[in-house]
Amino acid sequence: MASADTPQLPTKCIAVRDSGLFESRPTDKKDAPLRTGESNSDPACANLGSDARPLVGTGDLIIAVDKTAFTALKTSQGALSGAFVLYLNGIPLPGDAMLIASETVDQYVQLRFRIRQGPETQRLWSMLYADGALFEPTALYPALGWSSNDATQTLIPLRGQATSVSITTGARLVLALLLVVLAIAAIVYVGRATDTLRDEPDSAIPPWWKTARKLRARMAQLSDDTARNQDLKEKYPDFDGTDVSRYDDLASKALAGEPVEAADVNATCFGLALRKPDWKPVRASFSLSRTQMALWFTFAVATGLFLWLLYGDLRRIDGSLLVLLGISIGTAGLSWITDRNAPSGRGYVPSRGFWYDLLTGFDERKQLHRYQAVVVNVLLLVVQQQLSYPVFDPTWLIFLGISGTAYGVGKQVLESR
Repeated sequence: MASADTPQLPTKCIAVRDSGLFESRPTDKKDAPLRTGESNSDPACANLGSDARPLVGTGDLIIAVDKTAFTALKTSQGALSGAFVLYLNGIPLPGDAMLIASETVDQYVQLRFRIRQGPETQRLWSMLYADGALFEPTALYPALGWSSNDATQTLIPLRGQATSVSITTGARLVLALLLVVLAIAAIVYVGRATDTLRDEPDSAIPPWWKTARKLRARMAQLSDDTARNQDLKEKYPDFDGTDVSRYDDLASKALAGEPVEAADVNATCFGLALRKPDWKPVRASFSLSRTQMALWFTFAVATGLFLWLLYGDLRRIDGSLLVLLGISIGTAGLSWITDRNAPSGRGYVPSRGFWYDLLTGFDERKQLHRYQAVVVNVLLLVVQQQLSYPVFDPTWLIFLGISGTAYGVGKQVLESR
């Protein structure tokens, strides 16, 4: 801490210049005075401009300070290597407030700081959120302090003049939430309409489903059951018109997601062809490892875009989220290796519902290692929600790594026979 005779550096006036995609609009008329407690007649304030806009999310702050006080403070701290630190409402921002420009104008020094997303501004926004400043502007008190590089001396600044700040705007929040909804809708569509998240995507629907579909289209063109039975008999000598109930039963089981034995393929096709209600082929079962990888990839992209729209600044991805993505990719790779090395290969297994597929293996039995993998991923997804990139505690990442290892080993041991 600095001694009592260390000169302070009171701010003279402040102006806001939002950066990035979104620019905050002035809250008052164009010729409104700066909300700094100073008059526009003051040369320092007049030079900064006359709009009274608040800082919304990220952006630039231009602060005017007295040149004499600025020089005196630098001189008093000359023996120590260090830098000025911007404080906002008492929170130091040595990393998230970068000095990008400075110039001397008359008897004042103007310093331009760029406020970016980061852990320091997150503390500020959390405090503002607690004070109800999500949309409505509230008082913002920028101040300049000094911090030495070796942390032996820190000057806590005097409270500066006030401007205003809010975390975001209603329009930004609505647009950001809409983007998240679209991202979720996109991954749901991909999962339902394609085979991207399913086991064996190259052969997710066996050819006999297509054969049954073509037969049904042909049967729909014939006038009555007699004509349909006759047509099937001509094309398939093994068709038995007196065994229609068995064919229909096999078709019902196939549409319910039950596996079809090789000996029953033709009989199942007959039942599907003669079935009057329309139907769609049952796709392959959902893959837990593919779903996990898609989940966290979508989460990372959607979170980044959400925060970009919310604050007007695209923040770098937190390292713990990259570790989590790496763990999910490693789990998926281990699962794929297990499937490729299975003695009998991994053929088509019909889907019996999203959650049923995730909790059961190719042996159609629910497995404990799958349960724990689903639970751990859901916990990580739910408990880490906040208005910033989630920072996952290393112990949770270790927990996920252990979960992925248990899943891979369990699949290798229990589902490879």
